[in-house]
Amino acid sequence: MTLYVNGEKIDDKEIQEEFEKLRPQYDQAIRSENPEEHLGQLYEWSRENIIERVILRQEALNEPERIPADEIEKKFQELIEQNGGKEKLFEQIDNECDDKEKRVKQDIELDLRLERLIKKITDKVPEPSEQDVREYYKQNSKRFINPETIRVSHIVKQPTSESDVGKIQEQMQQILAQLREKANFAELAQQHSDCPENGGDLGYFARGQMVQEFEDIVFNLEPGEISNIFQTDFGYHIAKLIDRRPPSPCTLAEVRDSIIEELKQQQSQKSIEDFVDKEKANATIEERHQ
Repeated sequence: MTLYVNGEKIDDKEIQEEFEKLRPQYDQAIRSENPEEHLGQLYEWSRENIIERVILRQEALNEPERIPADEIEKKFQELIEQNGGKEKLFEQIDNECDDKEKRVKQDIELDLRLERLIKKITDKVPEPSEQDVREYYKQNSKRFINPETIRVSHIVKQPTSESDVGKIQEQMQQILAQLREKANFAELAQQHSDCPENGGDLGYFARGQMVQEFEDIVFNLEPGEISNIFQTDFGYHIAKLIDRRPPSPCTLAEVRDSIIEELKQQQSQKSIEDFVDKEKANATIEERHQ
């Protein structure tokens, strides 16, 4: 049996490709059960996804207003540049296609038509109200947390050749000895560091903003503590932890813009789903013997 949507034949290959794309997420979601028992359900989800996608595509193609040829040509040239040339771009097209440029431009036109249709569907989505924003903030308060941050100063020396390494290690040992004798960290940073700005003060940062080797050391220091000499790809370091700020709730003002964007995206997605559901209810969806 072959699926037809409004008279358009749907290759079972499309459904199978969607099935394979969804399967890793699906298997993970039901990892405590036997996935084989649920493959029929996954196939149905894949089939429904393709039906909805085809309906959107058909609606986009049915729009009487054409996409200007210069817009299509502009996107075509951008794709050529992004793929490193026309030949590289055409390598992605089925070899059985006789006119690959025409095929690419048809795909571009379809994408632009879909973008236009989605914009038309979602343009009327209203701005979230202040009450909506506050309610969302309240309900998702555990998500809106400022991570732990630390303020660190460092002294770094960067070897420019193998012959520099021993000399730099000796210099860093001398600097560390002075720091252990209570020398001023900022002054030594200004005198000796290859990054002397602000006396080596890097300001506050959270995990994930520095290289891993650096964070592994500095996030395990106590305020006021000075590290031993350690190495990263940027050179040899000595670091001092100045301050540590624990995780704290974000204020509404800090996350207002992101909440508004999330709510608009949710409402836009609902508008698209409602549109597809309406069109699907009026569509002719059938199984035929080819």
